[in-house]
Amino acid sequence: MSLVNGVEMLWKARSEGYAVGAFDLINLEFLDGVLAGAAARRAPVILSLAEMHLDHADLDLFAPALIKAAERASVPVSVHLDHGERLETVERALAAGFTSVMIDGSALPYEENVRLTREAVRLARAAGAAVEAELGHVAGREFYVEGRDAAGADLEDVPLFYTDPDQAADFVEKTGCDFLAVSIGTVHGLYRGRPRLDIPRRERIRDRVPVPLVLHGGSGLTDEEFRRLIAAGISKINFYTELSHAATRAIKDVIAADPAVTGITRVLSGVRDAVRRIVEEKVAVWGSANRA
Repeated sequence: MSLVNGVEMLWKARSEGYAVGAFDLINLEFLDGVLAGAAARRAPVILSLAEMHLDHADLDLFAPALIKAAERASVPVSVHLDHGERLETVERALAAGFTSVMIDGSALPYEENVRLTREAVRLARAAGAAVEAELGHVAGREFYVEGRDAAGADLEDVPLFYTDPDQAADFVEKTGCDFLAVSIGTVHGLYRGRPRLDIPRRERIRDRVPVPLVLHGGSGLTDEEFRRLIAAGISKINFYTELSHAATRAIKDVIAADPAVTGITRVLSGVRDAVRRIVEEKVAVWGSANRA
């Protein structure tokens, strides 16, 4: 296996009724852990780098590592730009060899989102890559502060902007995007309280939209919630916050066991396996295990 186009991967998932995991990465420990988990479960996987993390993982330096790791992986791997906010970032990701990019105009007025997405599609087509767009804003990311416990995910405070099925069909037709992130009650970050998932809305969107659908805000959902969402048409699940928390716990465990530790390699020694374990667990729940 090797680097593949995200469109083919997600259409297979849609036709066979499972979801592919898109795991956001911020360093090589995350990269190794995600690929080890996917390989152990024989699952296709998406390596995802979010624009909001580019202060921590320089795109021009990190992208070659993602591409090389994907090319030598034992399972199908797609490399994806998550939550691209600017066309400049989309162009940089395409130039680096990413097989799919997300342009996130979901906070913009509808026609501006259409215009921005259409331009991203034009750029991606020239590079042979796919485009993910978002319609019906998945909230939480604008409130989230890395290092605090998902400040934006208090469901009493975070406004929800659900996707309209008819507008989603119009949006895909006008933009030509290859897959669509839609909002049906999830938020970015971990939940305090339970999400108000609108499964019937997801089903109506699935019936109206002729492209694979994407779930953002996957961390914190139960196995049963995931299964219901996948049955309602989800083909891609974005996942980061639980990985971040597990990595942090692994680092804290090392320091707690040896407060005098000073070697950074020792401090980071548990991160890879912490990430791997979660990836193995989630791909099994999502049905993508043994699909490679």
